[in-house]
Amino acid sequence: MTDVTIRGIEDEVYSQFSAEARKRSIPIGELVTQVMRIFLEETSEKRYEIKDTDEVSVTREGLESVGGPIAFIGIKVLTIEEDLDWTLFAKYIDEIVNCKTVVIPKTLSKLQVLTKCRNVGKVVRSD
Repeated sequence: MTDVTIRGIEDEVYSQFSAEARKRSIPIGELVTQVMRIFLEETSEKRYEIKDTDEVSVTREGLESVGGPIAFIGIKVLTIEEDLDWTLFAKYIDEIVNCKTVVIPKTLSKLQVLTKCRNVGKVVRSD
């Protein structure tokens, strides 16, 4: 546990918060931790994972339908389709990890794709 001093809290807000903690018989530190946890859960962007699959094809429509960053992990052949540009790729593809082959379109450079890769066998252009 960390001891923290927080400056600049409005007196009225602190009084009400402190009274609420007493009413619930919860130490104020525990209540602050609960509030922080709820805040982080509500504001943190969810990351999706697609794992351990033989082949996956990634399209613009597919990425936009998920609506959040995706990690591709342990895919044998990951194909990025022609309708993806760098802006969409950068926005929705969080990382590509432990994939054997990543097939990319002409709309993306290998260097761009490699910025999201870790432990990838090879990155090749689609025909």
